[in-house]
Amino acid sequence: MNRSPILLSILVSIASFFLFRNRVLVFLDEKDLSVPNYSGNKVRTGGGLLLLFPDLLAAVPALFVVRQEDVAFYILMILGLTFCGLLDDVLGDSTSRGLSGHIGRFLKGGLTTGWIKAFTGGLIGILLAWYRYQNFLLFLLDSLSFALCVNLVNLFDLRPGRAIKGFLFALVPVMLFAGFREMWSVLPVLVLLVFYLKGEMEEAYMLGDTGANLLGGILGFYEVIGLPTKGKIILTIFLVAFHVLAEFQSFSKWIDLIPILKAIDRLGQKKESKR
Repeated sequence: MNRSPILLSILVSIASFFLFRNRVLVFLDEKDLSVPNYSGNKVRTGGGLLLLFPDLLAAVPALFVVRQEDVAFYILMILGLTFCGLLDDVLGDSTSRGLSGHIGRFLKGGLTTGWIKAFTGGLIGILLAWYRYQNFLLFLLDSLSFALCVNLVNLFDLRPGRAIKGFLFALVPVMLFAGFREMWSVLPVLVLLVFYLKGEMEEAYMLGDTGANLLGGILGFYEVIGLPTKGKIILTIFLVAFHVLAEFQSFSKWIDLIPILKAIDRLGQKKESKR
């Protein structure tokens, strides 16, 4: 594969991050998109917009080295998931929690932004699995694993940097199992996170559902197009088990109880936040 367009994608992502950074932050301030974080401090939400535009622009050079249909699907997926997340950041509330809470509210005749997110993630997963169709087993695995990947990052978005660390801990073994194929879809955002993370750790902004959906979508897309069948089976089993546990257990409590996880979770946070 010609690496020049991939290198160009990385350069475009960096340049456009700094081009859009102040514009996005001013936009968030003008729209008063701030919410109390876990410690009660008001922080800009919707910080995922800082990643959206650079990641979209970085996908353009990939048109010259991979299937154009893959890049087109990737761009539309990112747009759909990110704006669903933004909808949740703007209109969402905490009256329903977890997948079961949102589904339960729907079954009782209600509707939540969380249900809209889950529906959108599930539908995009089905479309992606159909687009990549090889057999019915893989269709089921791809549909389910994609939707669960999107929600996985959302589950971690409770502390500064936690969703990003969770994304990276999930992505690294997936890349290893995939043999580092299809890296055009993840390299730009990995580079972007280097520049993005400092502001989140300083609580200048947070990913919000906008960014969690974006990262979850990238994780899901990469595993669908990159993993072999055995890897997909292992990942899907892990994701299902993790989501079942999340309905009954607080992972924040488990993180606080396990020293190494607590240390990783607190790494980079402001001193007054480490409590």
